[in-house]
Amino acid sequence: MATEIRIPKLGMSATEMTLLEWMFGDGDQVTEGEVIYTVETDKTTAEIEAQASGIIRPTGEEGAVYQVGDLIGTIE
Repeated sequence: MATEIRIPKLGMSATEMTLLEWMFGDGDQVTEGEVIYTVETDKTTAEIEAQASGIIRPTGEEGAVYQVGDLIGTIE
């Protein structure tokens, strides 16, 4: 069963953020706890870690703005 990768809630006021960079490409192996992407809000930049190990399938586009909770990929 795939683990969904979603835009996280960072702080109280952030409702949207920019996906800055994926650290892995489609089909790469990732390990739980590894940084898999970075996001930017109007106040900060954050590194987001994998919540599971497996093959990453990113669907979110770098540079695009997403709402908190938006699906941007999966780990199979």
